[in-house]
Amino acid sequence: MRWTFSIKNKLAASIVLLALCLLVLSSNCLDRLHTENVKKSISTMYEDRLIAEEYILKMTRNIYQIREILKTKDHALKESTVKKLTGDFKATYNIFIRTRLTKNEKSTADELMSQIKGLEQTVLNDSNVPSIYTDKILSSLNKLSAIQLDESKLIMKQVEAQYATIKASSQFAFAIIIIILIALQVMVFSGESIIPIFKPRDPTLN
Repeated sequence: MRWTFSIKNKLAASIVLLALCLLVLSSNCLDRLHTENVKKSISTMYEDRLIAEEYILKMTRNIYQIREILKTKDHALKESTVKKLTGDFKATYNIFIRTRLTKNEKSTADELMSQIKGLEQTVLNDSNVPSIYTDKILSSLNKLSAIQLDESKLIMKQVEAQYATIKASSQFAFAIIIIILIALQVMVFSGESIIPIFKPRDPTLN
């Protein structure tokens, strides 16, 4: 059986096919865009949150070591050891502040550096350093750690939302493609045949 379209049907079919191609291309572009956003979010969480948390843990270890050495009676040993440990602390701190910080993180980090400088000055001037100095520093470090957790949760929510958008847009595009293909098939089967199935008999032959 041979089928053909009228000019009107051919034009409609061309428009439908063009729409189908544009839909596939736009859907592909949107998927790529959302995928890139997901990759960026995951990269941000790794570089600015998980790695930053590691820096916070290193600084916390330094403070606990300082806390222990402050209990010693040897002032010279105490001073030299605290100087070394605060040097390590500052080195890690300088790396930490180069990560992407929120306004709250920046404020807490500035406060943390003021506290560590205050501790250094106190050790130089007094052989007995109250634990309140290290308590304040540890409190600031705990605050920074809590911020990392909150920001990581926020990033994960963004990733989940972006993934849901990718899934929804793909399903929508697939549904539209199915509808277009069905419409195209309907137009094909509604076309008129040029050659009839049965050739009419010539009446002059009777």
